[in-house]
Amino acid sequence: MAINFVPKEVKFFDFLNMQAENIVKAADAFKAAVKKGPFGDEEIKRIKSFEHEGDTLAHEIVDMLNRTFITPIDREDIHALANILDDILDMINSMSNRIHLYKLDPRNDGMIAFADTIDQSTQALANAVKHMHDTKRSRRVLDYCIEVNRLENMGDQLRDKTISGLFENEKDPIQVIKWKEIYEGAEATLDTCEHVAKVIEAILVKHG
Repeated sequence: MAINFVPKEVKFFDFLNMQAENIVKAADAFKAAVKKGPFGDEEIKRIKSFEHEGDTLAHEIVDMLNRTFITPIDREDIHALANILDDILDMINSMSNRIHLYKLDPRNDGMIAFADTIDQSTQALANAVKHMHDTKRSRRVLDYCIEVNRLENMGDQLRDKTISGLFENEKDPIQVIKWKEIYEGAEATLDTCEHVAKVIEAILVKHG
């Protein structure tokens, strides 16, 4: 049976860009939900829809890789980038589900700061992905990656501050356990954003 190969002009960067833009939408929805209050079914469903869309895009990219001879950058780099971008969505969705499951009210300074920092980080990543195909804008892409790194460092500090405050001020040990998990999940999301930035930087070095 003949294999139907995708033509070489398939725009992988367009699909990666769609992935990145979808992540920004998920981060925006997460930030809005955090500021609104306890997560309801509507907020969970909305964030889950972005996670589903991310899965679809990631699968489409892998499928195209399997059917394409010529790619604009190394196949393993496209595969790694698509998968790690999808990981960010999974983590945002997981945090949302945990907040809902634990019946937590996320309207505290620490969680709001985390949601805002994650939102900023995903926007910087989306800008990096948007321009990474253009070798003339490699400096701009690197600047976006540096911004993601800066935000990840802020996340480390925020994690330490929020968990320290949690142990000092929260008397209920069950609440401490719940919130510690959420804060660590938020910081891990920023770590994953930084991982994406490092993959992008490596691609620029390889093809610069």
